[in-house]
Amino acid sequence: MRLHSSAGMPWVLAIVFLLAPITAYSEASASDASAPVLPRPRLSNRLRFLTAETVSHFRYVDAAEGRVTARDVYYKLSTRVQLNVKGDGTTYLQGRGESGGNFISSYDYTGVGLHERHWSFNLKSFFLGQKFGKHLEAQVGGIEFDRGAGTEASYADNDGWLEGYRLFYSGSPGKALPERINVTIGYVGDFLQPNVFARLPRMDEQNYIQILAAKKLGANQDLSMEFDSIQTIRFTRQALHWQKIPLRVLDEGFLEAIVRASDGARFGWSASLFKTLDTKKRLRPGVFYSDIPDAMFLRESARIFQNGDSYVFGKRIGPTFRWMLPQNFEVTLFGSRRLDSTPGPRYRGQIAVRYQFANLLNRLLP
Repeated sequence: MRLHSSAGMPWVLAIVFLLAPITAYSEASASDASAPVLPRPRLSNRLRFLTAETVSHFRYVDAAEGRVTARDVYYKLSTRVQLNVKGDGTTYLQGRGESGGNFISSYDYTGVGLHERHWSFNLKSFFLGQKFGKHLEAQVGGIEFDRGAGTEASYADNDGWLEGYRLFYSGSPGKALPERINVTIGYVGDFLQPNVFARLPRMDEQNYIQILAAKKLGANQDLSMEFDSIQTIRFTRQALHWQKIPLRVLDEGFLEAIVRASDGARFGWSASLFKTLDTKKRLRPGVFYSDIPDAMFLRESARIFQNGDSYVFGKRIGPTFRWMLPQNFEVTLFGSRRLDSTPGPRYRGQIAVRYQFANLLNRLLP
C-alpha cells in the first residue's frame, strides 16, 4: 500500500512545531522591551534520560546437532532521551541510541567466541511529539512501535524501528470504552539499516497501518486489541497482561494471539507465566510457550515483519529467570527449545548482566 504525499511534509511539520514556542517568545519580547530578563532554564528541566542500560551477554544457539551458530559474549548499550522543546513537555523530541546493526538485534560481538569483534552505535529512532490538550498527542518521524499489552513474542522485535505518523487519544472514559486509542501510519522495512536518518525519506512510502485500543480491566489487568495492515496483508492481534494473579504457583502472565486474516490465513499465539519468590520482588522465575507460524509474516518468500529474535517462529518452549540485584544491576536467564521442524534455532540459551543507569545520568545533568 502506498499513500502519496509530499516528501518534505514531515520536515515542514517539524519546523512548525519547533518554531512555534520560539516565535511566541519573540513576539512577547518585542511587545515589551522593558520586560525583565528571565533566568535560563536548567538543562535538567528540559532533558531527560528515559532509559539507559549496558548489558554483557553470553548466548549459545544451534540449528541442529553439530551446527552451532552462536557461542559468543556480546555487549549492548542503549539509551532513550527526551528533550522538551517547551518547558512543560507539550512539544518534545525523543530518540533512541543503541548498539546492534539490524532490526532484531541490539547486541554486538565482543570478539570472545565464534565471531570477530564488532562495535556499533546508531540513532535508531528520532521523532517529534506534540500534545494537544489533555487527551490528544501526535508523533512524527522515526517513531517506536506500540505493542499494546503484549510483547515482542507476537509482534515487532523490541529493537525494531518504524517511520511514520501517529495520533493517539488517552483519557478516562466509561466502563465500555478504552483508555487509549492509537492510529499509526508508516513504513516498516530496511531491516539492515539502523540509522534513522537514512530511513526517514521512507515516510512518504506508507506500507503499515495500526489501529490499537487499550483498556484496563480492573486494577491489575491490561487488554489491547488491534488491526494491522502490513504491505496490504491484514492482521488482528489481542493481548492480555495480568498482574497479581491470585494463585500460589504464579502471579503474572501475558497471553497474546495474532491472526493473519488475508493472503493465506494463519493463527499464532504466545503465553508467558511468572512467579515472584520474595517480598522484595527480586527473584522471578518463569516459563513461556509460543507458536508463531513461519509464514505469518511472509509475502511470497520475502519477510515483511520480524518478531522478537528470542522467540522467532515455530513452536517453542523455555524457562526464564530474573534476579534483581542492588544498585540497579540485574541478571536474567533465557532458554528455548524448538518443538517442531520450523527452520531456525533448535536450542537457545543466554545469560545477561544488565546495569541501568538512567537515574545516574539524570542526577548529573546541571
